[in-house]
Amino acid sequence: MRRLLCWVLILAGTCVAQKPAPIAAQLDAREQQLEKLYADYWRMEYKIALGESNLSSRPIQEQIRTVVSDDKFLVQLKKAKFTDPLLQKRQKLFLNEAVYTKITNDPALTAVVEQVTNQDNAIRYKVGDRSLTRAELTDLLEHNPDRRIREAAWRAETQITKANGDHIRQAIRLRNDLASKYSDEIFSMFMLHRKGLEVQDLFSWFDQIKEQTEPEYQRLLAQMRKVLGVAKIEPWDLDFYFANFTQSFEAQKFPVAEGWPKAKQLAQALGYNLDSVEMHDADLGFGGAAYPVLYGKEAKILANRYKGIDYYDHLFHATGHALHYELMDEPSYLIRANYAEPMDEGTAQVFTLQLYRPEVEIKTFALSPAQARQMGTSYRLRQLMEVRGTIADALSEFETYGDPDQDPSAVYNRIHSQYLGVDMHDEPVWAFNSLYGSDPIYLQSLVVGDMVAHQIVHHIDQQYGRTWGKAAGEELKADFFARGAEMTIDEYMKKGTGEALTPRYLVRFLSGSLTLQ
Repeated sequence: MRRLLCWVLILAGTCVAQKPAPIAAQLDAREQQLEKLYADYWRMEYKIALGESNLSSRPIQEQIRTVVSDDKFLVQLKKAKFTDPLLQKRQKLFLNEAVYTKITNDPALTAVVEQVTNQDNAIRYKVGDRSLTRAELTDLLEHNPDRRIREAAWRAETQITKANGDHIRQAIRLRNDLASKYSDEIFSMFMLHRKGLEVQDLFSWFDQIKEQTEPEYQRLLAQMRKVLGVAKIEPWDLDFYFANFTQSFEAQKFPVAEGWPKAKQLAQALGYNLDSVEMHDADLGFGGAAYPVLYGKEAKILANRYKGIDYYDHLFHATGHALHYELMDEPSYLIRANYAEPMDEGTAQVFTLQLYRPEVEIKTFALSPAQARQMGTSYRLRQLMEVRGTIADALSEFETYGDPDQDPSAVYNRIHSQYLGVDMHDEPVWAFNSLYGSDPIYLQSLVVGDMVAHQIVHHIDQQYGRTWGKAAGEELKADFFARGAEMTIDEYMKKGTGEALTPRYLVRFLSGSLTLQ
């Protein structure tokens, strides 16, 4: 009777039949919802990292899950036959986002991850009678001349493993179970593909970097033994060796108070304005971060309270991320937000590399030519160690996800001994790497990001010379900083540099001849 009445009213012009919105319009609406919710999520995470531990982003994550995981809509979207390439791209990205969200925003998993993150931020490391933040512990490892104190500091890293290790392993098992439920890949492979990488390419690059830098790395270890006057290099010697060469002028030339003004100054030289970016220092359980609140409109930076060049290095890297988020110019939220992660790391590292160019150090930081050479060489050799260490980090994570029943400490120590040539003394220091808990299957993107950055820098140098200005900044923006998920990594690199992604330029940088003594 009610249906008949409605038809009568329709004929009379007073009742309008409601048809479902076209699937493309529904996709538009859900993207807009996601953009707003993720902005709220990043603002909340920013406040939490600043110390407002009473807050939680879990309710927002549940709202995101609701928007993305509507099975009725997903069935319709999957069946849709779009002819517009942009709609086809957005369709693929949304369906992938749905699987990712069902896994990562699972309520049980987010509860565990939140617990891990809070512990990372709250812990104070006990070294003797001192209670240290992560930044203070790092500073002690890098600058304290007493080898026994450095050893105690390194062994203190096990304290976070005791607090978080079991929770991280619980998160690993949950992620694996959720991936088997919602996708046809194991979690690590699903995440790798989401980040625009193939495992065969990645492992091949890792092998090339290790093999081609091995002679230089062995020379470095020999030089370390000679300079430090020790028969055997230990894990607590590594960072100290490099910091020791710049310690005499770091405090004067790289004061913390001038870090952000200098970052803005270098960005301005490329034609970029960072006045709208919010930046704060904080005691963090991680090195620092940029938050992509609203692409093209609002980005935020947190810098850990490191000292000297360490502070500048982490801040400039976060600034490179923020520039990517601020300069993003893509036609859809999904395309803006789903950039290939190594490209994002690459754009961040392009900005970081400016910090170590002699031309920049002399002009912007008033270093003498000799100090600039010393800074550049120290950075290159430290990167030689750190890139190999990050490869070991990533390989340890892949192996642990492949078999979560293994002891992650044994896996971590075995692989790090192979890549760094040091004895890890069976100490469970693995959870000191905060990315294992908060950002799984991320570490390989740091290495590939270094590849991206050095290839871009080589190309821009060929075009504009070693002193970059606004013309170089325009090309960087057009080809890299403004880009999201429109193309693959290889497509962007071919378009921007003329060749597919290669480790050649990173290896060339790392394999220069030793000069520090």
